[in-house]
Amino acid sequence: MQGNPAATEARFDKASFVEKFASCFRGGAALAGRAYDQASGQLVDSQAIFAALRQQFRATSEAEKFELLKHYTPLDPAIRSAEIVTDETRSERLSRMTAYQQGRLIELLAAYRQKFGFDAIFVVRAYTTAELLASLEVRVVGDHQAELAITYSEVERLAQILVEAQFN
Repeated sequence: MQGNPAATEARFDKASFVEKFASCFRGGAALAGRAYDQASGQLVDSQAIFAALRQQFRATSEAEKFELLKHYTPLDPAIRSAEIVTDETRSERLSRMTAYQQGRLIELLAAYRQKFGFDAIFVVRAYTTAELLASLEVRVVGDHQAELAITYSEVERLAQILVEAQFN
């Protein structure tokens, strides 16, 4: 972040902080409010804000975390609207994929949702289509606790990206 950190801190009262950062952990208004209350004026830059939000996410109950997971956007619409290519080497991110990749991803996402009770969460920009498919193949057969650990890691990375985006 550029500029005077004190000036950044001064612009956030609790209501504006919650409004600005509640969506970093989707559906996280209560989480953002607790982060603001616990930070005691330490919210001076993107790193401090993310750390405060992450701390509250990690401290929250499993039931509340599960409710937060339900607020994440399903990948199905992006997969269904992807450009279909015939050469797998031309598939990239979720914007282009083969018909097989598309069909398999949709099938795996449905199985994932059925098994775990929420949609698969990925930092999509970090995966090619083939990597996303390979990861989902592994994740859908994993146990519940292992999957929650992976999901929480993805959720935290997404939140970090969203917090940082507020300062760019």
